[in-house]
Amino acid sequence: LRMKNQSIIIDARDEEDYNNGRILSSINIPYDYYEEFEFQLDGIDLEKILIIYCSGGKCSLSIDLADYLMLDRGFFNVFVYEGGWLEWIEKGLPIE
Repeated sequence: LRMKNQSIIIDARDEEDYNNGRILSSINIPYDYYEEFEFQLDGIDLEKILIIYCSGGKCSLSIDLADYLMLDRGFFNVFVYEGGWLEWIEKGLPIE
C-alpha cells in the first residue's frame, strides 16, 4: 500500500475493537480516551494526511476525533472514512 507512507490511518474505536481487527497499518487513538493515546501524534507534521475511521454507520467517533485533531491539535488534512470498519471488511480490503 503506497498510501501508508503518505498518510496515517487512525482507528477511533476502543482498544478492544482495535485489537480484534483493524485496517492494515492503522494506529489506535480511541476517541473516548484520546488523551492517553495522542502521544502517537507528537512530532508528526501538521500537514500530514490523517484518515480516521470507526465502525461506520451511526458511529460518530471518527468525526469527533477529526474535530479534535483539527481544532485542538492543528492538523490541516484530516479526513473521515465514513464507511468505516464494516465497509472495509465487506470490501475485503487489507486487515490485521
